[in-house]
Amino acid sequence: MARKGAEVDLDEDERRELTARGYSEADLDWINHYQHHLGRAAATEAMENKISRRVAKIAGKERISGHEFFDAKRIYLNGRAAALLSSKDGLESGFEDAMQMASRIREGKQPDGPQAAPQAVQHPAPAPAPEPEPAFDPALEAVADRLAGRKEKRGRVTDKTAYQIRKTAELLREATGVGDIRMLRQEHLMAFSNIMHALPPTYRKTPKEREMTLQEIITAAEAAGGKQGFAAATINRNLGFVGQIIKHARSEGIPLDPLLDTRDLRETDPEDEQDKVASFSREDLKRLFAGPVWQGCLSAGRRTQLGEVVIKDALYWLPLIAAYTGARREEIAGLAREDIVTEDGIPAFHFRPTEIRRLKNRPSQRKVPIHPHLLELGFMEHVGQVETGQIFPDLKQRKGRGTLSDAISFNWHKLLHAQLGQDAAKKNFHSFRHYVTDELRYQQEVPELSRHHLLGHAISSEEDRRYGQRTPLPLLKPLIDALPRVF
Repeated sequence: MARKGAEVDLDEDERRELTARGYSEADLDWINHYQHHLGRAAATEAMENKISRRVAKIAGKERISGHEFFDAKRIYLNGRAAALLSSKDGLESGFEDAMQMASRIREGKQPDGPQAAPQAVQHPAPAPAPEPEPAFDPALEAVADRLAGRKEKRGRVTDKTAYQIRKTAELLREATGVGDIRMLRQEHLMAFSNIMHALPPTYRKTPKEREMTLQEIITAAEAAGGKQGFAAATINRNLGFVGQIIKHARSEGIPLDPLLDTRDLRETDPEDEQDKVASFSREDLKRLFAGPVWQGCLSAGRRTQLGEVVIKDALYWLPLIAAYTGARREEIAGLAREDIVTEDGIPAFHFRPTEIRRLKNRPSQRKVPIHPHLLELGFMEHVGQVETGQIFPDLKQRKGRGTLSDAISFNWHKLLHAQLGQDAAKKNFHSFRHYVTDELRYQQEVPELSRHHLLGHAISSEEDRRYGQRTPLPLLKPLIDALPRVF
């Protein structure tokens, strides 16, 4: 274990060597079992903290780095190996007596002496059968990769969420030192939670931090007095991903500690979900769409300055479509020409997964009528100019995990704050979705089921989810048409 690490089994050469020394197959199985026991003991948070404190004290340091810790752990294992291997040459007599007594009990022999009470014959417990190798790689990050890949293949997650699942597994491994999910224990999950509460929210964003260990980043943040700790929503999201990884490993037949549970580690978010993003008001939208992007800008390079030029590109259309559908930004950004359909004489958006854009969940697949104002502004003519593919060809992914709509983010935020000023606080593109929800709920009093069908929300009612059909377009059209014009 000192040579090869705490999570390895005996290889064939070692098994042959020990067999030649007189060990049976059952003995070898017990050696493997004991080695895993030692490995788990050496990987506990308490033991690792003890090693870190002792080595730091010897070295005259307040803390040791991650690399120094791994060296320290090897020193500990080598020292323990030396102690165990040398102990057979200097055993105390009391130890020999104890071993003889244990042998008699195991073999069912009576203890020496006339006062010995009769005892039932004790048979040695059979050696456990060696655990078969799992059919799937038990490496923590490999399990996360399979989980993310499976969800991606089924269209259950966006590229961004799949990336977050993989990064969460990477952080869990780095925070705990556990690379094999079979070695994961509840104390490791607590250590992971503690790390998330101590790390700066923007950790590893600078080249310098990318070369630092997590503990070094935390120490530097403490010294600088910077903000520490992830937001409650981020902590809960990451713990949710860990729970999914654990569940997926179990579904693959990988043996795990049955005590693993992330539920009690979740945080109570002090901010109500509905307060995190504020809804646009009707007045907000009047002020917003009075901006230069829709009423005339100076040029393509100066979109937020008033002028005479109206450029009907993604920056022009995406906010308008959001105001008249409540659709999510990336749902709109990924629209293709074939996603603009006409049914029962009604032109509509068909939001569905594509090769370039996934949807949040299955209920997000839906058809939404196109508002008359969009038609008057020439939206169908814009679609007709696109020969194939995206109807917003100016949107490109800038990096592997980036989104299509990232391309308009800079100008969008600049325009939002220029038009609304202080009223832009807690408002972003998602505020359109809140606005349409409020309009449908309070102004039109649209039935809940039809709202869900328009907005792509998950339906909680078993009856509504399983029976009947989606609200047809002819019934949805007057609901969309009733949304007030923004200019």
